[in-house]
Amino acid sequence: MAPTSPGTVLPHHFGVTVEGTDVRTIDDDGLRQLFDVLHEHRFVVLPAQDLTNEQYVGFGRRWGTPVQLIARRNTLGGFPEMIVQSNRAEVRTRSRNSANHWHCDSSYEAQAATFTMLYGVEAPDDGGETLFADLVAAYEALPAEQRALYDSLQVLHATSAATPLPDEYISDPRSLPAEQRKDVVLLDPVTHPLVARHPVSGRRALYGLGGSAYGIVGWSAEEGGELIIRLRRHATQERFRSHHKLMPGEVLIWDNFGVLHRATPIEYTDEPGRRRLNYRISLKGVPDFR
Repeated sequence: MAPTSPGTVLPHHFGVTVEGTDVRTIDDDGLRQLFDVLHEHRFVVLPAQDLTNEQYVGFGRRWGTPVQLIARRNTLGGFPEMIVQSNRAEVRTRSRNSANHWHCDSSYEAQAATFTMLYGVEAPDDGGETLFADLVAAYEALPAEQRALYDSLQVLHATSAATPLPDEYISDPRSLPAEQRKDVVLLDPVTHPLVARHPVSGRRALYGLGGSAYGIVGWSAEEGGELIIRLRRHATQERFRSHHKLMPGEVLIWDNFGVLHRATPIEYTDEPGRRRLNYRISLKGVPDFR
């Protein structure tokens, strides 16, 4: 089944809802259309889904190769591709609100995630939004002379190595107690271009300004860190931002080469009406149907 329409643009700066798509039965032509809509709008919302774990993982694998999370204890038993995101009261204090900072998923790896999808199971009555910043628009808004300079720069990345902004929280796994560190795989630093050319559309965009970015190759630590923070502030201005609250039965997909994203702080509780639960799958590569 193909998407029934190009989608309904959300009432923010970007993002689109596509009605009438059943991800259990979507054919290659429909997936290709959805793929094009995603690259045009940065993120898509697919409502009214009813998926088993097997169906969700199967849909994810049509987009690429699932990323294995560095914190392995957070995956769903029997489905290592699925990352559990919950505000249960039992979640360790040090692990709470760990995505409350701007980032691109798996930018600390040599091959970063291309897409990320969330499947909503529970949503609180209030709060729980995911924020997005359009890195294509942010790049194109820069003066030409700055774009020319930034096009040639390489950024150093390591797990949770970025300097947080005052309203951000970044949990460094290296500071965890030894018992918790054994569940986390720490990788060697990698480099990515400051300006990435999209693997499908070819459009240029700023990339990976948060979470893992900590320096510029060939620059001093101070100068490189200052540039990264300055560009993160630029890219996350209100004019480049959108958001969506994931509801039960929705699949939310975003393009990691087109946006930064971050979670909003949430209370950790088991009280009905205040719980949030979703399953995340991040993918590397691109679909075969191109």
